[in-house]
Amino acid sequence: MRSTTILMAAALAGPALAGPPVQEHSYAPADIQAGQVLYQGNCAGCHGQAGDAVEGADLGTGRFRRGGADEDLIRIIRGGLPGTSMPPHEFLSVGDARTIVAFLRSLPAGGMAVDEAEVRIGDAARGRAVFEGRGECTACHGIDGQGAMLAPDLGRAGIELGPATIERAILDPSAEVRAGNRFYQVVLAGGETVTGRLLNQDTHSIQMMSDGRLVAFLKADLRGSGFVPSPMPSYRDELSGDEVADLVAYLLTLGSEDAP
Repeated sequence: MRSTTILMAAALAGPALAGPPVQEHSYAPADIQAGQVLYQGNCAGCHGQAGDAVEGADLGTGRFRRGGADEDLIRIIRGGLPGTSMPPHEFLSVGDARTIVAFLRSLPAGGMAVDEAEVRIGDAARGRAVFEGRGECTACHGIDGQGAMLAPDLGRAGIELGPATIERAILDPSAEVRAGNRFYQVVLAGGETVTGRLLNQDTHSIQMMSDGRLVAFLKADLRGSGFVPSPMPSYRDELSGDEVADLVAYLLTLGSEDAP
């Protein structure tokens, strides 16, 4: 089922966002319930129950990169996008696709908890210096596809994450790891291990990003596999309170026009 799952992350990816949520009309409860069933059968395997399991593609926010209107989304779901990982799913009727859209529109806060904790925000320019220098963040994180690929790309951190979420990731990175950011490890037949970010898996294979490379394994050739704790260290005792505040400020600019 994974191999034919509607991979909306790639389908809705593109150069520009379509703006805030588009509520064209209200949706009947029956349509939302029907859409939830179809979503769980066709989409949740990759995107999770809340639509936020794929990094950079929170399907519940109403912010889509290739068309934000209902008809755009229906067309993408049914017709796919040539040259991307999104295949056509013509077996879904227009009505079926419309109920999936209704379900996505119904997700509160994009399927994410409201980020309400009070966080001190410092100076973004100083935060960039911490990011690139003392924090050594560039050793693992890239921005908009540039730089290291060992950890999640942070190019949209300021759009997708709130201040409290960012601060928590800096101070206690294992406390709350988004599904799309979890690290996975496979054990080869000879006992060697390979660790990276899980991109996809199906009945027979596993695909991961490890050391900046796309790697794939046949499950039949492995001794074992599973998720492992985040390798990101806590900066609680490494950075001062001011440096953390500055780093939060810088990360909040990523994805906006305010990056220093």
